[in-house]
Amino acid sequence: LGTRDLMGLCMRFALVDAMFSEERPVMVLDDPFVNLDKEKTERAVAFLKEASENYQILYLVCHESRA
Repeated sequence: LGTRDLMGLCMRFALVDAMFSEERPVMVLDDPFVNLDKEKTERAVAFLKEASENYQILYLVCHESRA
């Protein structure tokens, strides 16, 4: 499940890049890493921090370990 979640996240970012060449919409992510283990979650959060330089990201989580 975790790999599928990561692929879905990549597909969302790719779709936004394809649809919006001039502007960047707000990306709303509702607990997208719930199925990831600790190491993958840390890497995914690092990806979001890097992506936040180009996107406005609203990242919702239900547990502080995912922040």
